[in-house]
Amino acid sequence: MKFIKYTLLFLLVLLLIGLLYVTMQPSDYNVARSKVIKQPITKVFNTVNDLKTWEKWGPWHDEDSTIVVTYGDKTVGVGASDSWTSKDGPGAMKTVAVEPNKSIQQEMTFGDNEPSEILWDFEKAEGGTKITWTMKDDKAPFFFKIFSALSGGWDGMLGPMIEKGLDNLDGVITSTPDPYSIGKIKVVENEEKSFIGFPFKMKIDMDAMQKTFEETMPKVGAYAAQSGLGEGDFVPGALYYKWDEKNNEAEFHIGLFLTKDIKAGEGMDKIKVAGGKYVSVTKCGAYGVGDYEAHTKIGNYIAENKLSTKYPLYEMYVNDPAKVKEQDIQTDIYYLVE
Repeated sequence: MKFIKYTLLFLLVLLLIGLLYVTMQPSDYNVARSKVIKQPITKVFNTVNDLKTWEKWGPWHDEDSTIVVTYGDKTVGVGASDSWTSKDGPGAMKTVAVEPNKSIQQEMTFGDNEPSEILWDFEKAEGGTKITWTMKDDKAPFFFKIFSALSGGWDGMLGPMIEKGLDNLDGVITSTPDPYSIGKIKVVENEEKSFIGFPFKMKIDMDAMQKTFEETMPKVGAYAAQSGLGEGDFVPGALYYKWDEKNNEAEFHIGLFLTKDIKAGEGMDKIKVAGGKYVSVTKCGAYGVGDYEAHTKIGNYIAENKLSTKYPLYEMYVNDPAKVKEQDIQTDIYYLVE
């Protein structure tokens, strides 16, 4: 009996020491890992920014086959959300801030606990993109502190998981074909063009700008039909007068390049677009996908050849996206140079 008594007492002492050790573990953590993925920054960013891709590379899916994910109404950008059930309990995640091709901030919640922070940073690197994944919290639940203690600390617990996730992400991105193609740089002499369009001044927010285009293009198309324009009389497009990433400001028009003269409609401006020497490239693919890479390719050519640019630069949306395959949607981009 004494042996059992002393054994139980010994186990109780060990338990108390263990609880004391766990209690002494820090409640805050900030664990990060980085990796260079040899793919364009937009492709890497867009993959992480879309919560529906996480099931393909999230490291926890390798460890727990019982995870069932439910998606919110939005899965890309600010406001994107999902939730899940698993053998370890329920959880949820929400994207709270996005800076396109630069950073993503998310909140992850387990059960009824306070949310922890998930941070992503994206930087251009030689041959690809440097991505940094950070997990941080200042009020970690006691239950998590137990696992941290058993792993030798927060870094030992979370670091290997983050590394595995980044390796999985690399594999998924590398094996996924680019949804766009970019042609060769051309230097062309363009004649003066006539343009009518709606003016905009706004912050460089890709979601907001995409929404602006989606709302404005139908108005532009309706005015073309109302004015009696037929096929060959116009090409939809956009003129850019300012793109200031430092101050986060953009100024542009959305409208029509005309080959048949008509007056500008209400709220529209009529503009003469200067002729001259232009550096041009053609991008094929869905609107908003691959545009960054296409503009970067032109920018690199201009820098390498010591040219200088003048505004406006413009894009022409050459074919009807409703009549061609997504990969064949054509955007021609022009930079006026001297």
